[in-house]
Amino acid sequence: MLKKGLVHVYTGFSKGKTTAATGLALRALGQGMRVLVVQFLKGGGSVSGEIKMLSKIPGAEIIRFADQRHPLFCKEGCDIAGLKKSIRRGFALAKEKALSGEYDIVILDEINNCVKEEWLDVEDVVSLIKERPGTLELVLTGRGCPKEIIELADYVTEMTVIKHPAENGLKARRGIEF
Repeated sequence: MLKKGLVHVYTGFSKGKTTAATGLALRALGQGMRVLVVQFLKGGGSVSGEIKMLSKIPGAEIIRFADQRHPLFCKEGCDIAGLKKSIRRGFALAKEKALSGEYDIVILDEINNCVKEEWLDVEDVVSLIKERPGTLELVLTGRGCPKEIIELADYVTEMTVIKHPAENGLKARRGIEF
């Protein structure tokens, strides 16, 4: 549907990256576009409210990986080698789907974290950016986006914490933070 697809990056150390990306997905779905959201590092936990709602809308496809949980949220330790393998398999699937021409927008949620932690090579993401169909809008979220990706992106938004209730011990709240 788009004449020219662009690359978006939502990065930084504040909340709102996934919410911004899923807001864009909702906007696109409202215009009849086809959207794929691939979530890395968020398996095995609660499904966020925005993903629950997107999964109910025709034209949206959501892929999550049950065996991918960020080590910060593992209660009994994480198998980093297994996590890395899962991320690489997940990225291969995401790339295949992105290159298929079936979608107008592809969102790779938390992919920047995967690269930052060296669980995925930056060259893999750069390759996807360069090889994607010319009409595909590609959205990459997560902390620590590498400069190689920022340089290729058309939109770059950095979320910055100025004040957050977590600083005073308030835990994440259903419907607000997830």
